[in-house]
Amino acid sequence: MLDAMTDAAGSVDSGDVVVVSHQLPIWMTHRRVAGRALAHDPRRRRCTLSSITTFERRGDRFVEVSYREPAAGLQSLATDVGAV
Repeated sequence: MLDAMTDAAGSVDSGDVVVVSHQLPIWMTHRRVAGRALAHDPRRRRCTLSSITTFERRGDRFVEVSYREPAAGLQSLATDVGAV
């Protein structure tokens, strides 16, 4: 994921780049840039419906600068109740 983010950042002269991913790659990137072990309890991930994690390139590394949950109010509507 960090390699993909580096490639994406290098593909533009300036400005922002949007990378869309599933929960696990973003969570592993969060843990890596925070200097935390990659091994973790998946039930404790901080990633909800439509969450947005923002990283910024600083020198030769990425730093997490924000986390938002724009659909937080819709969380109860997104509960998976299984097949009916």
